Order: sequence, then C-alpha cells, then structure tokens
Amino acid sequence: MQETLISSLQNPLVKQVVKLQQKASERNQKKQFVAEGVREVSLALQRGIEPVYLFICPDIYLPDKYYPINSEPFKQSVRYVSPEVYNKMAYRQNAEGILMVADKFQLPLSKIKLSENPLIIVLESVEKPGNLGAVLRTADAVNAHAVVVCDHQTDIFNPNVIRSSLGCVFTRQIALCNSQEFIEWASQNRVKTLVASVQAQESYYEKDLTKGVAIILGTEAQGLSEIWYKHADEKVRIPMQGNIDSLNVSVSAAVLVFEAQRQRLLTK
Repeated sequence: MQETLISSLQNPLVKQVVKLQQKASERNQKKQFVAEGVREVSLALQRGIEPVYLFICPDIYLPDKYYPINSEPFKQSVRYVSPEVYNKMAYRQNAEGILMVADKFQLPLSKIKLSENPLIIVLESVEKPGNLGAVLRTADAVNAHAVVVCDHQTDIFNPNVIRSSLGCVFTRQIALCNSQEFIEWASQNRVKTLVASVQAQESYYEKDLTKGVAIILGTEAQGLSEIWYKHADEKVRIPMQGNIDSLNVSVSAAVLVFEAQRQRLLTK
C-alpha cells in the first residue's frame, strides 16, 4: 500500500532537499547531494549508490525501460510527494517525477583502477558546472577510464554538474587532487601527460594517443598553471582556421578524446 503523500511545502524534508539543491555549503555540511531525473537516478543506483531518500511523484513519474529503477530494495527510503512538492524540490518543473538524496562519495587518486592503456581527462581549476558536466558526458561517450579534477573550483555534486552530465558523474571514475599530486601519480603509473595549449607547435592529430595518456585542459580564461608547462610530457594544439584562438574547454576535450578513440579503434 502506498504511504501518504507529502503535500506540504513546509515539510522539513522538502526544505532540506531545497537547501541541498541550492547551497554547496549545505551539501558539504550534510555530506549529501541530490540526483534528479530518471536517467540520473537509474545510473546512480546502477553504480551501487544507495539513497538516503528516494522521492517519487506518482502524478509525474513514468518508468523508462532504458533506465530502469527498482525502488523495492529501498522501500524504507521511498517518499511519495505531490506535484507541488516535487516542483518545489526539483530544478526541472514537471519533469520525470523522481529524485534521490544520497551520501557524497570521493575516489582517492590512488584508488583509480587503470587498464593497460588508460585514457584519462584532467581538468584544472574548472569553474563552470556546465563545462564539467559536459566533459563527464564526453568521457562516458568514449569510455574514458577516469576524469580527474585538479584544484577544483566547483562542487562535482552541484545539481548543474549532475544534470549537464546526464548522470555520467556516476558512470566514470572521478578523483579530486592538486596538479602536483597528479603529475607525480602519472609518472609513477607511466601515464603520459599531454597538455592542450594554443602555444604548442604540433597538432593533436600528429601525436600517438593509443598508449596510456592523460589529456590536460585548463580554463578558457586562465589556461593551465605553469606547473603543467614545466612537467607535461607533450604539448599539442587544436588548429584554428577562423579568428578565435581557442575553443570551450568541453569542446576541446571532446575533440582530443575522440581523436584518441579513433586512433585506438584503428589499432584493434
């Protein structure tokens, strides 16, 4: 039997979810985050993330065969809500009708599981949640082994990161560290570091990307810090044919990792 719907906007749980959605400080204090939407919740559950609360709006929610959600194992965590309450908690109005609150997780750099020839994306000081989310989505598309965020400036559990990644924040290994730590780790694990720079002489398609490689990208405004130019194994540029000299960081990441994927598919 379905339990009583939460219909009051003043319900303490509803207020807590709204705070988690809106404030990084609240997410850090509670060590929790919110995943909203069928695809996002499904991918989180597939990863083995257990919900603290699973909110379902029966008037909106429709199962998706491509992204199944089995709430039965978590029935003690399920709360049913009215459309008004769901729309209060959710970023997307009247969309999908399901969201979950779960405990934050973090993968230490040392715990990344590497394949024989790993493909890793490294972002330094990324600030915009939409850019980080887009890179995570690209990382999933090419089956990159990990995404590492160095000296992070944005919360990886920001709702905009989760939404713009389409839940791919749950499908990739993601580690946080500083740039020096990653440089040392890459050297120890024989992962070549390849920096994308407008000053580089060689184009990205001139490089062999079939072996273990970490593609390093900085912000559009500041670029990469000097440590990368001193210690990176190789530097490449994406040739520009028009008036601008660079691309959005998420677009640059896509160009480079799909070239790596192309080269690897040709060697199979």
